[in-house]
Amino acid sequence: MKVETSLNTILTSKTRSKLICIFFENPRELFYVRQLVRLSGEEINSVRRELASLKKVNILLSESRGNRLYYTPNPHHHLFNSLLLLAYRNSDLSEKLNKARLLLVSYHFLLWQKARPDSIDLIIVGDLPIRTVENAITAEEKKRDVEINYMVMDYPELKLRQSKRDPFIVDFFLSSPFVIIGNPALLEN
Repeated sequence: MKVETSLNTILTSKTRSKLICIFFENPRELFYVRQLVRLSGEEINSVRRELASLKKVNILLSESRGNRLYYTPNPHHHLFNSLLLLAYRNSDLSEKLNKARLLLVSYHFLLWQKARPDSIDLIIVGDLPIRTVENAITAEEKKRDVEINYMVMDYPELKLRQSKRDPFIVDFFLSSPFVIIGNPALLEN
């Protein structure tokens, strides 16, 4: 029996899981109802019902602009970071890199914020074909319209760089990265 691990099985509503992914994969974006209907492929009444539920528990904020009501994730909600992780664990990027042993991303990457030009956005650990990695990164760069700084290495190289206190690795880990794929225990010495 296959164990289902997708967000759809955890949340009782398929529409809600789609909306969470849309909002938290783009946490700084504002969305209006018809736009969310198009992006989710769900019925308008279902989208409205889930928006009302998410707003009621303060996961989403709303604001009126002209004749439209826009929604955005509430960055002050205590589940904000957890929902970011859930969304990214179900993202196209995670799907394309799902064979990685570890996928570590910086917080500014999750929030779509500009980082210093010399900082690393993500580290991919594992023996993946370079073409797979390049295709995944290229698609994400196109989606974000920004260049992504990333490193690819196998697990022994990560451990060696950690033990040698590689400046790029130290700087990356000081930014408190999130583990999108893999077990955080693998990072301990």
